[in-house]
Amino acid sequence: MDSRVFAVIIGISQYKSGNIWNLEASVDDAKSIKRWLVNDLGVPKHQIAMLLDEHATKQNIEATLDTHLLHNNQIQRGDAILVYFAGHGSTLKAPHDWLLDGPMRCHVEVLCPYDHDTKGSEGRIAGISARAMHTFIDDLSKTKGNNITVMLDTCFSSPPPHTRDRSCIRWTSTSKAAAEDLYHGQHSCPKLQKRNESFYNRHWASHTIIMACKPGTTATEGKEGGRFTSAFLEVMRSVPLHSTPFVTLMDEITRKMGQGQRIHYSGAHSERLFNAIPFTQDLSYIPVQFHEENSIRVELGSLHGVEKGEEFSLHAHNYAGSHNPAIATVTVQTVYPAWCIVRSKTSSSFRLLPKRCWARAPRNHALSCSRLKKAFHALLHFATLHNCFPLSRPVSRSTSISDAKCTAEKSELIETAEVILTSKPLLASLK
Repeated sequence: MDSRVFAVIIGISQYKSGNIWNLEASVDDAKSIKRWLVNDLGVPKHQIAMLLDEHATKQNIEATLDTHLLHNNQIQRGDAILVYFAGHGSTLKAPHDWLLDGPMRCHVEVLCPYDHDTKGSEGRIAGISARAMHTFIDDLSKTKGNNITVMLDTCFSSPPPHTRDRSCIRWTSTSKAAAEDLYHGQHSCPKLQKRNESFYNRHWASHTIIMACKPGTTATEGKEGGRFTSAFLEVMRSVPLHSTPFVTLMDEITRKMGQGQRIHYSGAHSERLFNAIPFTQDLSYIPVQFHEENSIRVELGSLHGVEKGEEFSLHAHNYAGSHNPAIATVTVQTVYPAWCIVRSKTSSSFRLLPKRCWARAPRNHALSCSRLKKAFHALLHFATLHNCFPLSRPVSRSTSISDAKCTAEKSELIETAEVILTSKPLLASLK
């Protein structure tokens, strides 16, 4: 089953303007987020739009947000939506005609696209303002629901004076674009609005926002990537996401980042990341039953290629995309057609196993449904030849389970075949 997550990922390391200091790791961060979505959460590649460097112009970003998210008919209401940005942030003075809370003109936070602060067809490119982005997100949430996460690995504050390594900070000044340039672009900036000049607003009901740093501080990068993105991915791959509360995840990311940079998050976050949408049950994990002392029954047998002496790994849950290391290794002791008995190597490890656990089904044991049906018909034919049960008519390839039920007695062989063919979880994992 495809993961119901849709994403627009933006990463900019090289900027068009010679006045903007290029970054080193923003593009790598964007690629790492995409790999996590595809490889860990099982998100199909066509559900992810990624814009890097010269492709991440303001026009392209706004057009992609519209076509890939707002007007995407594949996205159902409640599906998880991610907007990720890694690159420079900046600030401009607000236009004179914006309705603000106080008499003073405030500063507007903007995300810096590839062509930020360069000359465009309508004037200077002033970036994507918080006001314009929030207006877009509000429209998106009305159509697709508020399961929207905005992740920004950037900052909007200049580094302290005499900072030694300016190149590792994701902030740039805006020297040429003027306040009126904020009106240019596909996403309009409404004038009659009392706030939205900052991405740090805490009262959004339309989305969840996760920022790389607190207001007034800076976001940094290093050899391993953006400090925030690196910590985020490390945490995502080290905890069971399907059961870890969202707030706990955020606290763990902050701990990983260490001193000097702390994340900010606010808005309509749910109890789980992405409202738990990606974490569906992985049917390649087979539920086990505790059989006897130090033994477990696994619903895989000789018909699936299981042999005595093979080893299976046991796991604490069966959710895809959620950290799930092996908690024990067991060895096959007895094999039946549709199931087998496995035992732990040590009795102490057996006693430590949780009451519910799952065995990982080796891929080379998977049979297709058509092969299972052929195996069933072969069993029927074999049983008929050896008079395992009486049939009023010869068995053909079209013989079905219902035909077998018409007999007075069914052999253990037929019962085994019936169990296999009516096992929905097992068949679902083999399709």
